[in-house]
Amino acid sequence: MHIRPYIVLTFFLLTAKGYAQPFRAEKNDTAFINSMLQQHNLCRAELHLPALTWSASLAADAAKWAQHLAKIDKGEHDMSIRGREGENLWWGTANAYSYVEMVGYWMNEKRSFVYGAYPDCSTSRSAVVGHFTQMVWKNTTSVGCAFSSNGKTDFLVCRYSPPGNIVGQNPY
Repeated sequence: MHIRPYIVLTFFLLTAKGYAQPFRAEKNDTAFINSMLQQHNLCRAELHLPALTWSASLAADAAKWAQHLAKIDKGEHDMSIRGREGENLWWGTANAYSYVEMVGYWMNEKRSFVYGAYPDCSTSRSAVVGHFTQMVWKNTTSVGCAFSSNGKTDFLVCRYSPPGNIVGQNPY
């Protein structure tokens, strides 16, 4: 008779800490892929830049990293991809943001952007514009993204090829 409340309580505690929430990455979800491409290409179209194409390979790399971040519940860049892939990260409260809002944070960095050579292209030293510049980098042709959650924090990782944000170069 007392087993049932124990099971319910255990499930509640595990769920509250995020342990019962599955990790997920949106590999073949066409709505997710279309949303990511639409937001990136909207940003690029405003600057008359060619549209990015979806890369399943970049998305697979992003999925591995997004799952890693969800496991450690911490946002940090994957240093092993430097020079091979560009990377944008977003994280926030689980189930509180849409994909459009997540990418929108990167797009909104345009407000602090002043055209010039990277990284000296912001209105102040503390302004962050690197997510925006990676999205619109002139030589970047493809993107792949993935989403993962641990029930407490959501993580969005996008990977880019060729990578942008090259010191001393203009984004476009």
